[in-house]
Parts: sequence; C-alpha cells; structure tokens
Amino acid sequence: MSKGALALALTLSACGGGGNANRGSAPLVMARVKDAVVLDPSHATDGLSLNTTNEVMQNLVTFKPGSFDVVGDVAERWSASADGKTWTFELKPGLVFSDGTPLDAKAVKFNLDRWRLTMNPAHGNFTYSYYADDFGGFPGVITEVQAPSATRVVIKLGKPLGPFLRDIAEQAFGLGSPQAILADPKAFEIKPVGSGPYQVAEWVRDDHITLIANPKWKGRKPGYQTVIIRDIPDQATSVLSIQKGDIDILTDPRPDDANALAKQAGISVIEQPSNNVSYVAMHVEKKPFGDVRVRRAIAYAIDIATMAKSLYSSGAVVADNWTPPGMLGENPAVKTYPHDPVKARALLAAAGFPHGFATTLSYSTAPRPYLPEPQRVAETIQANLAQAGIQVTLQPYEWGVFLDRIKHGQHEMCLIGWTGDNGDPDNFFYPLLDQDSAHKDGTAQNYSFWRDPAFHQLMLQGQGAVDDAKRKEIYRRANAMVHDQAPAISLVHTSVPIVLKSSLKGFVPSPNTSYHFNLIQPGS
Repeated sequence: MSKGALALALTLSACGGGGNANRGSAPLVMARVKDAVVLDPSHATDGLSLNTTNEVMQNLVTFKPGSFDVVGDVAERWSASADGKTWTFELKPGLVFSDGTPLDAKAVKFNLDRWRLTMNPAHGNFTYSYYADDFGGFPGVITEVQAPSATRVVIKLGKPLGPFLRDIAEQAFGLGSPQAILADPKAFEIKPVGSGPYQVAEWVRDDHITLIANPKWKGRKPGYQTVIIRDIPDQATSVLSIQKGDIDILTDPRPDDANALAKQAGISVIEQPSNNVSYVAMHVEKKPFGDVRVRRAIAYAIDIATMAKSLYSSGAVVADNWTPPGMLGENPAVKTYPHDPVKARALLAAAGFPHGFATTLSYSTAPRPYLPEPQRVAETIQANLAQAGIQVTLQPYEWGVFLDRIKHGQHEMCLIGWTGDNGDPDNFFYPLLDQDSAHKDGTAQNYSFWRDPAFHQLMLQGQGAVDDAKRKEIYRRANAMVHDQAPAISLVHTSVPIVLKSSLKGFVPSPNTSYHFNLIQPGS
C-alpha cells in the first residue's frame, strides 16, 4: 500500500461510521509513537517489533489473551518427561504458512535449529538475544531437536528448565517459513512469512506497516481484513487524530492525555495489567559505578515516590522489588531507597567523591509503556542527582540508535525499562541482570554489565527448579540482592493505558502488551 493508498484507506476509515458492513471493509488503524526496528522476531528485542510480528507468526505454544496462561498454538498438546529434560509436542495437522508451505515438525525443527546452532546456514550473522538470554547461549540448554513424524516434535534439554514452556511461548519465538527464510533472510526481516492471522503487505519505515488477513489462517476469521499501524511521533497529533476519528486505537499516550480522552464521548481508555519496570542502569565497568556506595547514593538521591505520582498514570506504583507486584518471588521486606540527598552525599564522600562527580544519562525520546514521558523523567533524575552533587548531562537518542548504543555499552547511565514476556521472574532477572546477558558483541540486555557470581548461581538455581515453592524463595533472595547491590535502580511499575474507540468490540488487554487484532470486531 503506497502513501496515497494509505491516505485513501484512512479516509474510508473516518467515513465508515455507519453500518457494520462499511466498518468491516475499512481498515483498523492503530497509532503509536515509534516504528518497529525489525520484523524477524528471532532477533528483535523491542516491543514495537514483537507486537507486530505477534500478529504474523504462531508459536509452538502461546499465552491465552489477557493472561500468562499457556495454551496451544501450533501444538495442540504437550508433555514433559519425569526428569523435566524431554518435552514432546504434538502438532495440529494440516497447518501451512502464508506462502503455502507446510508448518510441520520439520519446519519447527528448522526454526529451533536456526536459532540455537551458530553453524547452521540459516543462523547467519544475526543476533538472537532472546534465545541466548532465555536458554543460556548457543546452543544453550536445548541439546537436540527431533522431528520423528510430521506432527511430533521432541525437544531435549541438557538440564531441567523451570520456565521452559513460558520461554518458548514468548513472541520472539514465532515460527517462520523455512522456504522464505532460506530464500532471503534479509527480506524476511522486512516481510516475514508466518502462519498467523495476518501477513505483512507493506512496511514503509517511520510511516506505517500494513497487515492484511492471511487467507490460510486456520483460526477465527479476523473482524478486520486490513490493519494499518501508523507511526505518529508527535503525541498532540495522535490525540487529535483519535478525537477526529481518523484512528481507532492509540498506544502509549501521555498520562494527562489518557485522562483527558477518557472523559470524551465515544472514546474508552483500557488499562493493560502492570507487568513492567522502569529503571536506571549504571555501567559498573565504568568509574565510579563499580563502587556500590556510589550506586546506593544515586538510589537515595532519586525521588521515586514523587516521580510515580506526577509523571505516570494512576496505575503506577513505586518499584520496591525488581519484579512487578504479585509475581512469584515478590519480597515484602524489600522497599525502595527513600529520597535522602543528605545520605546520598555522605555515601559519595565515603566513596571518595565529597564534591560529587559528573556523568551522563542516556535515554530514548520515544515514549514506552513503562516510560510514558522519558524527557520529563530524565530531567527529574538530573535535578534529583544535582541535589546530591552529581552533575548529569542528558543524552537523548532516537529509539533505534539508543538501543544500539546501550547494547554496545556506550553509556555511563541509561534510563530504560522492560515489559515482561512470560509472567515468570526469570524473565525479569536473567536477561536484564545476569552475567550471561552482559555480552560484549552488541547484543547485551544487561545494560549494567554487572557480573556477580553469587547472583548467577541463584539464577541457575531458579531455572533448574520446577517446584514453585522453591522458586519463590530463590527469587525473593534475588530481589533482596538486586536491591542491596543496586546495579540498576528500579523506579516504577505501571499499568499501561490504551485509548480506543468505544465502538470497537473484543479488544483484550494483555500483560505482554500484545494486541490480538484478529479478536477485534467493528462496532456499529
């Protein structure tokens, strides 16, 4: 769809307020503040990319919309051996990718082998951050993948992995057509071929992505044949667009805008469940952040409670724990550092900085679910740290540039966050803080580059345990350790407002921020 065709589609959408027939033929238009980075989920790391590919790809198993309950997707049933090291998946028969090629056990094996085996021709030079972080590198804990029949896949693990089923359900592990990947893996990054309810018709970078219904999709027929995901960086423009009826859904609104829109007729604001954390990561390999007293001083200097009240939506709470409220391993004894500039100065003096020091804070200008107003949050941190004698120069970057820089460790401090992928505490701790995620090759997700052997052993224990009671105690200890050592300072957990036309039916807010366009039905 060209830009001219997009304009015509938007005109039809705005004029299609009559009967269901007209609304059904018009596209569903969603606006967000920033474009995707890459549309091959296996080497995407951002929600803007993964929430798009989630509509195009299926997984072996997935999450029931609105929850982290694991349900079948390509697999209709599965079982694990008594020792937790062999998983057998029985696939739904007759599935095909949108290019008509079979989605059978061989195709599943192809995808898994592509991700895990560096010598596999399809692996290429791409990064597979989620695979490495979830499964411990390449090949990691998955030692073998077998396809003994067209509808059976057997995955063997080198050791039990408590969150395995939830890990494999994550958006990053969408299954792609082997034929399309082998034909042109770079083209697959732009127009992936999956078996989901939609397929990518067009991607005009920094403008829009157009999805069209996949005629080979075996599930419930989508209510909208076309979905247009628009990039509108200026939030005032996006607010005006939904007020005028030019768009149907608006993601990541500023809290003040969400509150104002909720009062307008014909517009609804739905809160996605809190499943995130915003945080400040300090690069511990760069002076003076290797000193825990400096890190704790910064924690005392930031007025997190005021920030949560003034810069976030009403669903925001101070992040006492690294993990969101209610998650397995929540530690009620762990409380955020209170705002205390005097204590911060004393710690800095003890660390050899009686007059403070100068540093930088990198952040992305693009609002994110966990960080709806990044500029204001960064300025608040800058002002807070100045009270403790720390002079901070702000370094704002475009989203893609920002990610690339922090993944290469080209920062001193960075303001970032995380939306959970699978409802398991391992997903918050291991990718973001474990030594296995402090890569030096530009694929880091541990932006503190903190390497603590005791914490690493705790992570391995949590992954190896399958009993929730044991895992609960392990992750309680992990929350306490992160608070004590402060390689990163958790700021806020927040629910995420989504603005949509009240006439839309079937929208399900999900904790991993996926949208499930195929469930949305046009209203009258």
